[in-house]
Amino acid sequence: MKRLILLLSLSARMAIAQGALPWGEQALSVPMLATQPGVALFYVSAYARSGYHSDYDMARQAADAYLTDNPQVPTYLVMGPDLTETCDAVPLPSVSRGDGTSSTVSIIGYGSGVSNMIKVIGCPASGATLRVSESTNGPVTNAWFQGFTVSANHVDSAACGFYGLANSTVVDVSCGNAMVGADHEVEFGNLDANSMGQAHNISIYNLKAFDNVGVGNGAILTPEWRAGALVGVVVGSGGLSGYTQQYTRARVVGPGLSSCTIVPTLTPILSNLGSANFPPLPTVDYGFVTGATIKNPGSCSNTAQLYILIQDGVPVMYGMKFTNIIMSRAWNLESTASSYYGEAWLRSSARNSVIGEHTYTNQTVQILEYGTANNHVNAYFDGPGEYGAAIYGKSGSFSNSIFSWNSASYPLAVGYDLGALAGVYQAWAITNSQCTNSTANFTSIETAQGPLLATAPAPSGVSLKDIERCDGSNTVDWPTPVGPP
Repeated sequence: MKRLILLLSLSARMAIAQGALPWGEQALSVPMLATQPGVALFYVSAYARSGYHSDYDMARQAADAYLTDNPQVPTYLVMGPDLTETCDAVPLPSVSRGDGTSSTVSIIGYGSGVSNMIKVIGCPASGATLRVSESTNGPVTNAWFQGFTVSANHVDSAACGFYGLANSTVVDVSCGNAMVGADHEVEFGNLDANSMGQAHNISIYNLKAFDNVGVGNGAILTPEWRAGALVGVVVGSGGLSGYTQQYTRARVVGPGLSSCTIVPTLTPILSNLGSANFPPLPTVDYGFVTGATIKNPGSCSNTAQLYILIQDGVPVMYGMKFTNIIMSRAWNLESTASSYYGEAWLRSSARNSVIGEHTYTNQTVQILEYGTANNHVNAYFDGPGEYGAAIYGKSGSFSNSIFSWNSASYPLAVGYDLGALAGVYQAWAITNSQCTNSTANFTSIETAQGPLLATAPAPSGVSLKDIERCDGSNTVDWPTPVGPP
């Protein structure tokens, strides 16, 4: 087993990230760790490849073995300022401390833009390239993951899975490039709350989800209707950058979708301008949108409030997924992955604080909220596709949100969808929602019955205050009553 002492040259090169984090903790650095007594450090750069096992795999074997024998000793694996591969993708260990909690190997890098881990093509696929698993011996506590990027390289089912954690921290970590059709890029929580309980008291800062394939944007297809059926499209723009022929898709969305007894379906038609390789994916052909093939004309009565959303990129269901996670804090979540849901808080997630999240274009629903008493503050919705936030849980809040979008590409987007069944909402509050630009067709709030008019009462169990209409009128709907001075 090879265990190293920090070298002065490495100390001089390593970026020191010891600034205060929003929740009051300190970011870690290797020089700081090296001065602490009773800390084990394992450097990927000190290990050589052995057969199909990469330097990272070999360093992990050593760190995992050491932790198994010394579960009370904080053990860190240190990534270098470069690209490292992994073939094994072995889950991080969860070793009992004997006190109802477990230990794992923490991982520290030079920064998510510098230290990179990538799955090797041709190696067996795994559930996640980097994974911490639940333990029957109790939650994994005091784990720290900071300063690196994980790419599943479209081989593994996910890039990252952080399960079974408690009192742990994730700082400046990016996870992406899950396999085609994957459930998620990164997931937090516990998979089985009945036997493992819920992950809790986790601090997450600067987490990103991404995919490197598919950058098409700016294409506009205007639907043509006849007697409620989609009969064709008019190309308003083929796009500002090339779309992938393999992964570009189009959907009919908008507030009028509830009027459809059969939802229309269509497939975009693209020109062929060139190709690129993203192994192990098949060769990707690029082009601009030139039209669409109508697969099913559908049947809709409110066609005036329907438009065609065009998306590009490897399809994944969730960019970020939070399952069975409670009483945790997240700052600056950024999901750029081409997923159906950019960020999802599911039913078993409760009492979490989410601050400064930034969702991006190319997602159908940017934030899905099924949890209980989750509070979102200062969310920035960049180019909502169908919905900015789809709210279906019984309680929670959004406050100080900002919407910004391209009104040509997304002419009928909806800010908040309150489409849950009657009786679901108990204590939801949306306050001080603003816009950076305006379009006459943007719908601030939609319910199961359609767009909510400014004069209409909010659904039972929902409080609305100071929601900017975003149609150029500078009107604030459901304003806070102003009493006498």
